Amino acid sequence: MTLFLKNEEVEQVLTMDDAIAGMEIAFSDLAKGEAVNRPRSHSYAQLAEDTFYCLKTMDGVIPRLGVAAIRLTSDITYEPSIGGLRRLEKLRLLPGNKYLGLVLLFSIHNGELLAIMQDGFLQTMRVGATSALAARCLARENSHVVGLFGTGGQAGPQLQGLCAVRKISKVKLYSPNEEHRRNFARIWEKRLEIEIQVEDEARPVVQGVDIVAAGTSSLDPVFSGDWLEPGQHVNSLQSGELDRKTYERASVVATRATERSTFYMTGKQIPRQFLKTQHFTSEFEPKLRTLGGLLNKTEIGRTSTEEITLFGGTGTGPSSGLGIQFAAVGIKIYQAARKKGLGWEIDSELFCEDIQP
Repeated sequence: MTLFLKNEEVEQVLTMDDAIAGMEIAFSDLAKGEAVNRPRSHSYAQLAEDTFYCLKTMDGVIPRLGVAAIRLTSDITYEPSIGGLRRLEKLRLLPGNKYLGLVLLFSIHNGELLAIMQDGFLQTMRVGATSALAARCLARENSHVVGLFGTGGQAGPQLQGLCAVRKISKVKLYSPNEEHRRNFARIWEKRLEIEIQVEDEARPVVQGVDIVAAGTSSLDPVFSGDWLEPGQHVNSLQSGELDRKTYERASVVATRATERSTFYMTGKQIPRQFLKTQHFTSEFEPKLRTLGGLLNKTEIGRTSTEEITLFGGTGTGPSSGLGIQFAAVGIKIYQAARKKGLGWEIDSELFCEDIQP
């Protein structure tokens, strides 16, 4: 039987510790050549000015866990300018004001479709867990203060992951919307039992912190690399958030993997997502490290307490989301949900056919 899981069921069984453990397997095995990953692919069709349809897919196989996964999203994206910054938004146009994102989990032993999962909660947790692993590898061990940019869906799991790998006691927070800042601080102070200091400007968020975490949808830099202080570690979800100076000042630039995303499109206007690598150029490639290489200690990360280190997300060199991330976390969700009796069972034969595909 194939198991269908909504975000509510996934949230009941997926912890940050489990997500971090899954990410460690995924990246370590990939670096050792014991897992396989297909680069993320985007197919865009322009619908109107600054508006696009995007079909995004990524897949991967982790033999150690006996599973393969494909993640797909079907989105209408919009790139408005808000507060002077260009940002990426996904429009809620489906029935019930909703989005569409799925993870399909397969057995590599007989090809069976084990599960279909909504990807919303899962994907924010795997991003937070990946950033946490990077901080564990690169941030100073005595790091305890975080400067956080962003209050959207990715921001909370960024803090959650950092708290799992470092003894975080205080957060300095900024986003352009004051109401969002206040609400975020109230919710996550209680959830993580740490102090969150709301700032009215961006610069104080970088001053006097150990880790700078950017978890935004901005396609323009959210802070200046000139503000960075010796010894800081920077976590970023995507290169649009960063300026060229940040890459210049970083001694190490870590990425998820060496595979590059692919982009295809129809229409006259180029999505800004195509241009997010504009600050990362070939001159910075000697600084590149892979997360798996750092985990396996086959690549060198921080070498002094004074170095600035950076973990860059999508668009930082070749980095992008990986299908193996969803395989590694998906199997943990599937096994825990089965144990708790969660989800809806669908006859697996409905997905099987007599004609050879």
